[in-house]
Amino acid sequence: MKKFAALLLALLMMFSLVACGGKEEIKEEVKEETTTEEKTEEVKEEEKVVRDTFTMAISYMPDALSPIGNGSDDYTTMTRPLYDKLFMENNKGGVDYYLAKSLEISEDGMTYTVVLRDDITWSDGTPITTKDIEFGMQYSIAKYGYNRYARVNGVEGSYEIVDDQTFSVTIPEPYNYFIATLGGMTIFPAHEFESAEALAADQSYYTKADVVTSGAYTIKEINADNIVFEARDDYYRGTPEIKNIVLKVVGSGSTKAIAFENGEIDYMRITTVDELEKYSAQSDKYNIYIMPEARLNYLQVNPYGPNPLDDAQREALFYAINGDEVIDFAYGSTDLAQNPNSMLVPTQGLYNANTPDYEFNLEKAKQMAKDSGLEGKELVYIYNKDRANMEACAIVLQQQLQQIGVNLKIEGLDSTTFFQRFFGLSSYHNDQYTTWDLGTNGWDSMRGGTLYQAYSYFNQADDAWGMTPACGELAVKVNTITDTAEMQKAADELMEVAMDQHRIYPLTYTNYVMVSQKYVSGLDTCDIVPEFADWLAISVNN
Repeated sequence: MKKFAALLLALLMMFSLVACGGKEEIKEEVKEETTTEEKTEEVKEEEKVVRDTFTMAISYMPDALSPIGNGSDDYTTMTRPLYDKLFMENNKGGVDYYLAKSLEISEDGMTYTVVLRDDITWSDGTPITTKDIEFGMQYSIAKYGYNRYARVNGVEGSYEIVDDQTFSVTIPEPYNYFIATLGGMTIFPAHEFESAEALAADQSYYTKADVVTSGAYTIKEINADNIVFEARDDYYRGTPEIKNIVLKVVGSGSTKAIAFENGEIDYMRITTVDELEKYSAQSDKYNIYIMPEARLNYLQVNPYGPNPLDDAQREALFYAINGDEVIDFAYGSTDLAQNPNSMLVPTQGLYNANTPDYEFNLEKAKQMAKDSGLEGKELVYIYNKDRANMEACAIVLQQQLQQIGVNLKIEGLDSTTFFQRFFGLSSYHNDQYTTWDLGTNGWDSMRGGTLYQAYSYFNQADDAWGMTPACGELAVKVNTITDTAEMQKAADELMEVAMDQHRIYPLTYTNYVMVSQKYVSGLDTCDIVPEFADWLAISVNN
């Protein structure tokens, strides 16, 4: 009995010790759980604090980062955070002001008076004044032989520096597009250069990282495959929430998509319906943005190609094109592109939704192709393979024209080679312009109340694009009329004359569709593409 009692007492003591130990362990577990939660909250809080970088893909490393530009969308994307314009026309028919605070146009449409903001500085603290404006005009003279910011239709105007903030330009005749020319003036820091002539002769200044900028960012560093921009604390419009922009060289297609899905870049452009459907279905992870690109993609018939086409042959060609089928095959969704009815786009003030579109009539096209001698011809077709959806457009057009007995020999070219051939006669002055019959290109950033880029095509008449002198005269008339109603009437007449010549076939009005990481916001406030007009609107802490 005593032995049993002793054993029971020993067991009770052991149980008590185990229970106490277990209780302590439970306390430790609870304490550990609390610590983990606290750590999770700390991590979340830390993420909010350190997310101050926006990473975007670029396709190549530039040789320089200059405000002069080279005409490519990629280069505009790279340099827009660094350099501000005076002002830009927007898609709402108004003007967004940057370095300028006001623009006044005289009643006769010939004198433009611009007042600069009084709080604008270069990134080294030097005030931006009309000295820099005048330097830009002198640079134009040194580089091109004339002041492009006071010249209209080959005739030079004049300018006056009124004071440190005010200048005026008087052009020889009213010219509505001049607002875009003046607003987009290239402005240099005059205090950084010996003279405008010196800069025109040697632009190596812009190959360095420590260049002086006028925009919201400066260049922090240039590495082997990426560039880092740093936000300015003294930027006149306020300090951007995004402190660093990283421009990272990333491949195209699936390579870029993988980088995006892995979180290596913060957004990318969508160009296929499969991508749109894929990312739209993951709204918990990504944001989708759809906006007009203000671009017309078009098919150009070359008047100087190896097989020049007469009026009847061009008309047969256009009757054979099914615009809806081009959209369906090359884009797959009207969220990505629409079938156009005009050579002007809906973001332009002169666009008319009632402009008659080209008619698709396959039977008529077949008969005209046979009667005109177009049937059986082989035509050389070039396109820019660096541009989204252009290869698919080429393929569907090749299939459509085969139905009327026309064989397209398709050549996809990189951007540099394409532009040298496509603009060979008008810009590069070489004989490559005569090596192709058909080509697809795009007029981009078409906004405001003028003909914009289309004007240069209409007005070159037989010199380059085959348009008649009557077409050029009408284009000049549109851009020199000051009365809005009369200007619209002339623009409608111009569209009728231009479309009747069957030289340029409007293929698509494209949208700019993007997908971003969920934490990115504000991309939809930027209605000017390529990316982005206003970096102060973008956040990485949604």
